[in-house]
Amino acid sequence: MSYLQAEKPLSNLPLFLAAGIAVVILIVLGTWQLQRLEWKQALMTARQTAVAEEPLALLPTGDVSTIAFRRLRLTGFYDPQIEFHLSGQSLTGTRGMSQAGWHVVTPFHLADGAVVMVDRGFVPYDLKDPSRRAPVPSGVQSIEGLIRPPGPRGWMVPENDLRQNVWFTLDPEAMARAGGLAGVVPFTLDLVASSAASDDWPRGGQTRLDLPNNHLQYALTWYSLAGVLIVVTGLFARARRRAASRTTEEAHG
Repeated sequence: MSYLQAEKPLSNLPLFLAAGIAVVILIVLGTWQLQRLEWKQALMTARQTAVAEEPLALLPTGDVSTIAFRRLRLTGFYDPQIEFHLSGQSLTGTRGMSQAGWHVVTPFHLADGAVVMVDRGFVPYDLKDPSRRAPVPSGVQSIEGLIRPPGPRGWMVPENDLRQNVWFTLDPEAMARAGGLAGVVPFTLDLVASSAASDDWPRGGQTRLDLPNNHLQYALTWYSLAGVLIVVTGLFARARRRAASRTTEEAHG
């Protein structure tokens, strides 16, 4: 029986096949991360380029996706009676400490009847109640902000809770319905830091132009795993071949 086993050692073909499939998957994942890296860098470059351009002075019409993150200057007045709260926000201080809270969105009325939902910035959790912070600026105001077209809701993001006035995505049309407002434009405006006093709440200038970008590290990780798997598979196959050779030699005595 030992002689027959020595003559027919276990084949490495299944091992190489399984390892080859795994290596291909790892390489595909690494390549996908490189593509994501290129996409993310292009996205951040587009945002920074848009912010650096001259501010628009007229309310844009039509599809605003092509002018996302452009600065827009408007003159009008805030609605002090209506306010929306965007959940899951944070503010990083000068010492690197993060603070959790809300973004406050307030309707801004223009002379022609149009209404813009303005993200006025961050407030801590304990200042959600408007009575606990400075009142909304009254009278005619000149503001500047960044144009933000609404994006799709992520599959892990909860539905907006209109009854509790807790929002997880910025949806100007839904906010208009909840507030009984007409003439709301299909985008929001992120107030820039220069449009709000630095020590007041809400605190503007919270738009993040730099996005988390770890795709290069992820790509290197997947490629490294592919390389390690190739080496380990080769070493294991060689060890099996040597063991089979020794068994054959012992069988032939």
